[in-house]
Amino acid sequence: MDGGSFKYPSTMREAAVEHTSGKGRGTVCDEATLAELEVLLGHDHLKRLLSLLVVEIRVRFPAGNDDRATIAQDAHALLASSGSLGFLDLSRCCSVIEQACLKGDDIAIPLQEGRIAADRALTALAVLGARE
Repeated sequence: MDGGSFKYPSTMREAAVEHTSGKGRGTVCDEATLAELEVLLGHDHLKRLLSLLVVEIRVRFPAGNDDRATIAQDAHALLASSGSLGFLDLSRCCSVIEQACLKGDDIAIPLQEGRIAADRALTALAVLGARE
């Protein structure tokens, strides 16, 4: 590999498999997906993608934005990028937000859950060394 293999510190392992099923959340990220992407793309490229995900998370769902169309677009974009990199809880939350927007359902709780999942993903990404 071009930059060495990801060696997840125990805190990342704990974050990646942390379950909070009582609150309907699953894992922060899937280590197997990250490992497979590292083999396919190389360490440096994966790290760049993870850094882009940090930026993506930070620009989506800004406080004070109540435009459902924009929120749905943000959710769709983040659903795809986070899911493809193994951040499955965030991806799932974004799917719920997008569907609520499209159906005209209340989005307050899904948006709150999405922001919590985004914060958890940012914590895991920081442990992985991904930066803006």
